[in-house]
Order: sequence, then C-alpha cells, then structure tokens
Amino acid sequence: MLVTFKSKAAADVLMLDRHAQKALAPFGKCTAIGYFSVGELDNVIGVLEATTAEGKHHAATLALAQDIELHHAAEGVNHFPQVQEAVDFSAHLFPLLEMMRAARRMDSVVTWNS
Repeated sequence: MLVTFKSKAAADVLMLDRHAQKALAPFGKCTAIGYFSVGELDNVIGVLEATTAEGKHHAATLALAQDIELHHAAEGVNHFPQVQEAVDFSAHLFPLLEMMRAARRMDSVVTWNS
C-alpha cells in the first residue's frame, strides 16, 4: 500500500506504507490520514534529520564490520561476494524531508493519506 504526502509547497511524495509508518511513528500518527501543521514542522524535521544521521552512522558501522570480516576470513573465501545492498531509511526519508523543508519555508501544511 502507498501513502501519498501532499503540500502546496512541493510535488507529491509517495512512500510505501511500512516506510511511512516508521517515519510517522515518533509523532503518534497513523498512515491512513493525517497532517503536520506549520507549527509542528520544525520539530518533525529535526526528529527525522536525527533519524537519518543515526542511520548513516549505523550504515558505516555495518560496512566496516563487513570489511573486517572479509579481510579476516579463512582461505578460500570468495572475495567478490554477492552483497545485497539495502536501501538506507534515510534514502526513503529524503524526498519527504525536502517536502517538509519547502512547506516550512512557505508556511504550508503537509498532509497524507493512503
């Protein structure tokens, strides 16, 4: 299921329901329908930016752990493993954060529905 975020300040942003739930959960909002008022946007943007910064730090830690494991593995290890790169949550949040920043600049609300 998709959640559509809307604002007069930017183009619509579509997000999978599971990612939208993760983005809205810190604010006690559900994905069915809702909005962030102009007054809420500063706090919302700050919390989501902190989430993306934390995710980037975690991704770097995982990359380092993978590198160490690869270099310290026993002989015969395939040095070209097929690694599935997961899309970091910050990449999912980027378009939504850009919309929210634009909405804050234009004193516009951000609404959503699924």
